[in-house]
Amino acid sequence: MNAHHPLRHRLFLILELKSHKDKKTAWVFSWVLTLVVLLNIVAVVLESVPSIEQQYGRALALFDSFSVLFFSVEYLLRIWTAAEMKKSAQSSANRRRLGYMLSFHGLVDLLAILPFFLQSLVPGLDLRFLRVIRVMRILKLSHYSTALEDLIASIYAERDAFISALYLLALSILITSCLMYFAEHDLQPEKFGTIPDAMWWAIITITTVGYGDVTPISAWGKVIGAVTALSGVFTVALLTGIVASAFATRVRTQEIEFTTEVEEVLKDGRMRAQEQRTIEHLRREFSLTEDHAQAIVRQIIEEQSLYDKKPD
Repeated sequence: MNAHHPLRHRLFLILELKSHKDKKTAWVFSWVLTLVVLLNIVAVVLESVPSIEQQYGRALALFDSFSVLFFSVEYLLRIWTAAEMKKSAQSSANRRRLGYMLSFHGLVDLLAILPFFLQSLVPGLDLRFLRVIRVMRILKLSHYSTALEDLIASIYAERDAFISALYLLALSILITSCLMYFAEHDLQPEKFGTIPDAMWWAIITITTVGYGDVTPISAWGKVIGAVTALSGVFTVALLTGIVASAFATRVRTQEIEFTTEVEEVLKDGRMRAQEQRTIEHLRREFSLTEDHAQAIVRQIIEEQSLYDKKPD
């Protein structure tokens, strides 16, 4: 175990928005980071317009350099303060730092500065490729939003059902594309000349996008097209339902866990400053809104009050 480092611990709480002492500083930093990320996305979009890039290219390049400096300092600070993580009390500071660097957030933070250094190391690299990578800086906002983590965790919790639905989707694409290939490849060899070509049509039809660039013209092709469209309605709806149900279950689970933790905090029936800070920390941990958390706390206090008033 490493000795406690006050400055490192303080910076860690600020970066993770968990500081009560420096709450205003943490709030300002989070908004500055959010603003810089959003401005970067706007800059990337504007760079794709030739007239704007030609007129303001230098200013956009300077802003990108400033952003890289800002994100690099933040990344290094997060690596340094990662030693304060409490996930594994027995792990060393270096292991915790490595854990952050290999985590989703760590890889996103690295991705935010990678295009600049790639361009410096490989001058001939396609700028369009670098621009696409720079757009990924929007993922840095996931530091302050658990939406992606909640979605991934929800899908993982229902992974068996999700994999089964994906299997049905893949099966539908394979079978319908093969049938369409045999029905249409002689009539439209340029569009259904191969099974992979037919797979493009099957994917577009099953997902109900329907670009209309490829359409069947034979009687059997139209029948297969109708069956494909109907199967798409079922399989896509099945996937959507599984994700929606899993997400709702996770939200409900977080609410139950928050309620249980708050009941433990308020078991003495008193709401002191320390309890308020603990509840606020739990609210952020379980990603609940302030109104939602306050409603749960009020309900718990009322239930405890009614329980205390009951005669023995």
